[in-house]
Amino acid sequence: MKSQCWIWNVSTVNKNYLIKQLKVEQLLGQECGYNKKINLHYLKAKKRENLIKEEWYTWDSCKFMIIGIKKDDLIVIKNIPNYDYFTIVKVVGEYKFKLTSNKNNLNHFLPIEIVGEFYKYSKIVPSSFLRTLNRELHPIHMTRNYQCQNVKYLASQVKKNPKITKKSANFIVQLWKWEVEHLGIIGAIFLLIIAFFEVASAIEGAVVDFEKFVNILRYW
Repeated sequence: MKSQCWIWNVSTVNKNYLIKQLKVEQLLGQECGYNKKINLHYLKAKKRENLIKEEWYTWDSCKFMIIGIKKDDLIVIKNIPNYDYFTIVKVVGEYKFKLTSNKNNLNHFLPIEIVGEFYKYSKIVPSSFLRTLNRELHPIHMTRNYQCQNVKYLASQVKKNPKITKKSANFIVQLWKWEVEHLGIIGAIFLLIIAFFEVASAIEGAVVDFEKFVNILRYW
């Protein structure tokens, strides 16, 4: 079966524990796991109309862990290890549920292996994918096929560079990526035009003979 790609969200409250799970236990956790009856195996066996409110919320948030995500699927985890990065992992096993004694609420698990960490504004990260990633708020969401191709491409680059870091993007690239991410391509171009006229205006105010100054720039 063809591998699929997913986007993964967790709250900032559980972020540090999720990172520990990833790197130490090779597990990817999801929230809503505070009660043994919230086990997805248990919920799957129940009729949908018999689910109580908390069960329905958990099923809606995490159901893809047991009915959608398969071995070899790729998952993009937002804002891990921090806001400037995302992490791609590959699923290597089936869903598990285990209540832990700690206060963290990540008791739904998928066995994974880490593919790599990616700097958001790296030159190899498509702007369209970054916008999709930042807009997604659901705990687990399957990407569209063309975005899955982007994820697979990024995963393939890890063999060439095991950790894509800030060094892979210069300041101008970072600034442009940020504008496109938050404003879209049209908004970014509009902001660039405004910035150009603001700079030109500042130069005009600072140079006594602006026309002569422009002619010098044209010559060079």
